[in-house]
Amino acid sequence: MLRRIIIVIALSSILIGIPLHPTDARKSRTFQGVCLEILEALQSFYPVRATEMGIHAHDFHLADYSSKSVKSMIRKLKGFEKNLYKYKKANLEDYQRINYRLVKSYVDIALLDLERIQWHKKSPQLYVDEAVNGLYFLSLSHHAPLHEKRVAMLARMKAVPRLFATAKKNLKNPPPIYIEAAQETLESGLTFYRAVAAELMNQFPDQADKILKISTAAREAMTEFSTFLSEITPGEQTSFAIGRKNFDYKLSNEYFLEYDSDSLLAIGSRLLAEADSAYQAHEAYIEDHHQNGSDSVFVPAGFSREDILNYYNWETEQVRIFLDESDYITVPDNIAPMSVIETPAFLRTMITGIAYQPAGPFDSIQHGYFYVRPVPEDLDRHQLEARFRYVHRRGFRGSVVHEAYPGHHLQMQLAGRHPDPVRRWAYNFMMIEGWALYCEETVYHHGLYGEEDAVRWLGVLGGIRFRAMRIVADVMLHTGQFTYDECVDWAIDALHITSESSKDYIRREIRRYTFQPTYQMSYLLGKREIMRLRAAAMARDGADFNLKAFHDALLAEGSIPPTLMWRVLGL
Repeated sequence: MLRRIIIVIALSSILIGIPLHPTDARKSRTFQGVCLEILEALQSFYPVRATEMGIHAHDFHLADYSSKSVKSMIRKLKGFEKNLYKYKKANLEDYQRINYRLVKSYVDIALLDLERIQWHKKSPQLYVDEAVNGLYFLSLSHHAPLHEKRVAMLARMKAVPRLFATAKKNLKNPPPIYIEAAQETLESGLTFYRAVAAELMNQFPDQADKILKISTAAREAMTEFSTFLSEITPGEQTSFAIGRKNFDYKLSNEYFLEYDSDSLLAIGSRLLAEADSAYQAHEAYIEDHHQNGSDSVFVPAGFSREDILNYYNWETEQVRIFLDESDYITVPDNIAPMSVIETPAFLRTMITGIAYQPAGPFDSIQHGYFYVRPVPEDLDRHQLEARFRYVHRRGFRGSVVHEAYPGHHLQMQLAGRHPDPVRRWAYNFMMIEGWALYCEETVYHHGLYGEEDAVRWLGVLGGIRFRAMRIVADVMLHTGQFTYDECVDWAIDALHITSESSKDYIRREIRRYTFQPTYQMSYLLGKREIMRLRAAAMARDGADFNLKAFHDALLAEGSIPPTLMWRVLGL
């Protein structure tokens, strides 16, 4: 899973990688000039997202969701629609025609979010994420030393009271599940703010009084917002749903799919039935032929949680070595480093399993982070045996494939190298998550696990079944056909879950789905579209088809929707 916040698109100058001033774009009424003006406006309106992407011109600000600001942005977006309209039938080259569809999509979805769905009026999590991520992405970035970043960090802390004052004015009957999630994140966010302030005071003792004053005001605003949420009148149980019309709009205008939510639900239901049947049949085969049991194993006396974390990073490097030695895909030598670390405490309410945080493409020094579940400080004998068995059988490889190589880390590093900023900053989840899921199956067939591994293949089938479940849940939740509780009960039944720990995981997963309409369907649909592209390339090239060349060409185009890849790849 990709670590996700509200997604918008930011942009820097084509040649030198610095933010383009809006007036520069207005001087040019070329198609490219219009694109740059649109993307700069989005970058300015969503400053925290800009920071995450490595653009630091807006590091001193948090998003302004006041009525005046939102209305102003809506007017700008509608003006951009008019500017783009003259290019609808213009004689653009094929390459520019795809860029036109991408940029228009950015405007369409931003308008949908602000004018029709109005997340700023229904999601308290929007404001909590803005406050926490605003500080977190600055601390994560390597673009400047701490003494320089400190100024921006304090500026954002200082903006927190205003942010939550705006939230109190805007929020009307938020969904109950949103209130619960926001309060949990606030609790861990307070701890994070306290830790950052302590570190800043330690590093800059001459500024300690100022830092304490600003950080205290920020934390007080967060605490008051939590109290506000405990007293606010919640909305209906299904009020998180964006509705069928908006869901269908996203399918068409964000992913360029030719079917609606009803058709998607039918596809998801069919895929889930097929995946469940394949999974259960293979599970029965394993029970009959590959039952290894769970006998006690010898655990070396020195085996510890540090060994487990070290193994995670070692396994990541081993998968990369496999790719270097195979003909699956090209891995450039200068790909940014990536570290496997335990999920930070303040993110654990929103990240239920593992996740990847990409490096900002425009940051001068890049470093990706692969978040894993925290390893307990004190592991008993039973837990040590389980963890040692996991390390011995190299159980982390499947996660590495999805999150690191050849999945998210490699794909997004290559996407960030595209010379055209419109392509370079595309951020479509059908490509990002679809590619990562596609890799889970294809590296198995490519020999990553050696000879046929029946247990490993069961894991691949389980991953497919889980993502098929997500399609159904995605549609049913956001078209208002499932409440949160109904979706949890259905998913537990659909996946035949019996353990309490797994049920708790599903509860947290489904809660996350309520925040992210159409994101969950992107995994399996994206994978299917990539496989369709590959089949078409194989049919075209025949005996000359080269899998490595196909993968290299696919990833060279950036994170654009796979549905637009047909023309790009000449299929």
